[in-house]
Amino acid sequence: MLFRLLIVLLITLSTSHLWAKPFLLVSLPDEKHIAVFEINSRTGQLTHVRNHETESDPGPMSVSQDGEVLFLSLRNAGGLASFAIDHQTGELKHLSTINVDQDPAYHWQDYSGNWLITAYYHTGRVSVHGVDGQGRLNSKASFFGETALNAHGVAATRDNRFVYIPHTGPNLIVQFGFNDQTGQLTTLENGSLISAEKTGPRHLATHPTKPWLYGDYEQGNKAVFYEIRPDGLLNTKQVISSVPDDWPNGKGATARMTLSEDGRFVYVANRGHNSIATFRITPRTGELSTVGIYATEPNPRSFAISPSGKWLYAGGQDSGKIAVFKRNRRTGVLTRIDTIDTGQRPWWLQIID
Repeated sequence: MLFRLLIVLLITLSTSHLWAKPFLLVSLPDEKHIAVFEINSRTGQLTHVRNHETESDPGPMSVSQDGEVLFLSLRNAGGLASFAIDHQTGELKHLSTINVDQDPAYHWQDYSGNWLITAYYHTGRVSVHGVDGQGRLNSKASFFGETALNAHGVAATRDNRFVYIPHTGPNLIVQFGFNDQTGQLTTLENGSLISAEKTGPRHLATHPTKPWLYGDYEQGNKAVFYEIRPDGLLNTKQVISSVPDDWPNGKGATARMTLSEDGRFVYVANRGHNSIATFRITPRTGELSTVGIYATEPNPRSFAISPSGKWLYAGGQDSGKIAVFKRNRRTGVLTRIDTIDTGQRPWWLQIID
């Protein structure tokens, strides 16, 4: 009997994430593959283990809510693909590819795990596609609607009731009600939040516990704090620079932004200034204060924070290199410890674990 229990335990452990390794995936559109690096959890060092060939130029990636499926944009081909993740090897098994609009710029699986919401940069549209229990995408969209040109991100409230789509061209965030039973998006009354000229809302991220939303202004080199009202509409509470005061106004542009998993820090990539800006979130008010601005490789389009929170990886689109940073989880401070080659034009960095 004891022997049987031991066998069951070993099988359970072998198929669980307890033995999983973290991997960094890097989209290399010019080379039509994803570079896969194993992350040393102790030192943060990266080891290249393979290249995963893709059917077209790979772009943005995202991971399902349960961590089992990778979603990938095939930018010029106008496709979305899904892959099962092997957590021990970092290998990707193709599950599905569907045809959508050209240049799906960002996608995110809703909190129910039933839908993939995608923003399209060139066509100014947003789609909602069903995802089955194996991670396959439904080729028929449950929703496909026009918003405005340069749709560039997706975020939602933690209760799954409201969705926000930022647009870098018309300085606009479209605010939707979301029905996670049907996959339908409905524009809220007074649901167009327009910011000043030459701001360009690009990415958004929801705080894990508070009714707060954070974003960046692409053309304005700014981080932004929004309060989420009970009706789902946003109030802009704070705009703060992501570059030093002496940086020329209007030069460069922000790119990726995200929150740390604990909801204590915001990170924004500055293209042109070639840096990552770090902001501390004030626990009581949600307002941001600058921690520091840290030099990266040229043109840091994308970056990712390791699952442990100890490491940050920033891709240099112009250099074909990744800057590796040690991250202080208590203060948010970044210390650069390494630089590695990736291949041409690292477009998107995504961690799987």
